[in-house]
Amino acid sequence: MSVPVRSVAFMRSRQHIPADLAQRAPGPELAAGLAGIDSARLTGFDAVQVLAARYRQLNHEQARYLELMAEVGRCDEPDSLTRCEPGEFAAEEARVALGLTRRRADDEFWFADDLVRRRSAVHAAMLAGNCDRPRAWIFCEWTQDVAPEQARAIVDRLLPRVVRGELTTGQLIEQLKRAAIAVDPDWARRRYERALDERKVIGTRNLDGTANLGGYNLPVERVAAAAEHIDHLAKSAKRAGSGRRLDHLRSELFLGMTDGAYTGLTDDDIIALLLATADDDTSDAAAQRSAAAEPAEAPAGEEPADSGEETSGGEATEQEPIAPTEQDEPTADAAERRLGGIELRAGVSTLLGHDQYPAELAGWGPLHAELARVLAHRLARGEWRWVVTDERGLLLDCGVTRTRPAGWMTGRRTRDVVELQIPEALLAELAGRGDLGTWAAVIVDLARQHAEQQDTKERFAGDAYRRHPGVAQRRWLQMRDRHCLGRGCRAPARSNQQDHTIDYALGGLTLDWNLGGLCGHEHRLKSEGGWRLTQPEPGHFRWTTRLGHTYDVPPRPITEPQQDPIPRGPDPYSLPLPPEGDWEKNKILEDPPPPEPEPPPPVSRDDPDDPPPF
Repeated sequence: MSVPVRSVAFMRSRQHIPADLAQRAPGPELAAGLAGIDSARLTGFDAVQVLAARYRQLNHEQARYLELMAEVGRCDEPDSLTRCEPGEFAAEEARVALGLTRRRADDEFWFADDLVRRRSAVHAAMLAGNCDRPRAWIFCEWTQDVAPEQARAIVDRLLPRVVRGELTTGQLIEQLKRAAIAVDPDWARRRYERALDERKVIGTRNLDGTANLGGYNLPVERVAAAAEHIDHLAKSAKRAGSGRRLDHLRSELFLGMTDGAYTGLTDDDIIALLLATADDDTSDAAAQRSAAAEPAEAPAGEEPADSGEETSGGEATEQEPIAPTEQDEPTADAAERRLGGIELRAGVSTLLGHDQYPAELAGWGPLHAELARVLAHRLARGEWRWVVTDERGLLLDCGVTRTRPAGWMTGRRTRDVVELQIPEALLAELAGRGDLGTWAAVIVDLARQHAEQQDTKERFAGDAYRRHPGVAQRRWLQMRDRHCLGRGCRAPARSNQQDHTIDYALGGLTLDWNLGGLCGHEHRLKSEGGWRLTQPEPGHFRWTTRLGHTYDVPPRPITEPQQDPIPRGPDPYSLPLPPEGDWEKNKILEDPPPPEPEPPPPVSRDDPDDPPPF
């Protein structure tokens, strides 16, 4: 129970609110009445009235915002009042103007367009301040699969109850479901089948550096079977003596079944593998044990063939699957996990242990230094690229090294990439030192290649009249651009298409000053959506939208200055894990089911070019 600070109240005078504040219609009149009100000078009774008035005004402004969002998506030309039917690129103007992600912009536009065009009664209630955005979204989302006349009947029945404040969001969803089934008995089946058509797997990055992987809109019977299988294996491992928490075992099983670590193993093999792993196992701990294990030493200068080699057309070739060998027997070492297709970007000084600066997992965000060093060892079989930067962190030179630190495992190639980042001045310094240990040969090779490859223009001259850049130039472009050149797009450059700024068909040369990486969506935006892309300087791009606005995408630094660590004291408190309790009765599917959550953002249209965290 809070204790009022009465001494503060005596220092302020009460501010009276307009007597008709609760009756004022949202818009300029209500905004004028709210202007200048100091919340700290309101009595408790008046504060509630002002809060309700601001909520009505907020609903009104949200309705105006959504109305304008729908209009912008239908605008056809910069100097015209004409409107067009919205298409794939309807949300692009709003995306770049407001700095939204592509998914958020698409969600906003299609929700706004549906609300204004098809659910005008709900939009009118928002304008009047009597319906908020979450409830408006629920009306649009849960009436998608019914006929227009059925949707109108549902809205007419339930909207008055929303206006009167009778329904929470969860109650509104429940009532909408009942009403939809009542007016259309086949509604539930169609909605289930439509959801199955949109099934997908999504990975997201958390703010704490961990990540989530989940399947959505999956067949319920298969999800139930998968949950039972994971639960059975986890509890079998517990009964066999594993001291790990049940949720940790389930998580390990889920990842092992999806990342290929359990390929070819029986249930008994999987349980044995779980038991062979330490009770306090984490991905870091497992990888550290792998790093400490006795590896096969590679001869100096030897490395597996480069992954992702390209054909004469510039496209990556398909890699042959790796056949299992006798060395592929179940093991607790994380080095045996079949990683493939990930890209680690890290400073050489960090991998050497000279600093603790963060590395990056392309498309997924930063990693702490210790994990980066462990992961580099696990990715020794992939392609190791090096990139030398200037004092601003911009690309100077790059290539591929076939040398690995002494004693690191090589052999079968993988599709993984490790990008070794190093400033030119630091490379010169390290090349003259003799205390680099197992990394000495790698530094020598980087310095040698950098000294031999100074003139990039002459190096790429052979690509000038080809339709696609060669392997070396493509690698250069991927390192220079880092991501798709769409404003705000985070698709890793490795997965993008190389676009000619001046079209190849119009005489544009296949050289770095006329090339830039675009994901499929941004490429179509340029070729079909009416947007123009120029390159005033190599690596500096300028977009001109269909409605005449311009946006620059300057060169992206490969490395940026990092702040040195600041010493910290002991944690003020610790957060121990709660007791596990009766794990035998613990289920993946909670029973009874959890309460209905608040509705998520509108379901976006699938976009294969949208990268993780999507």
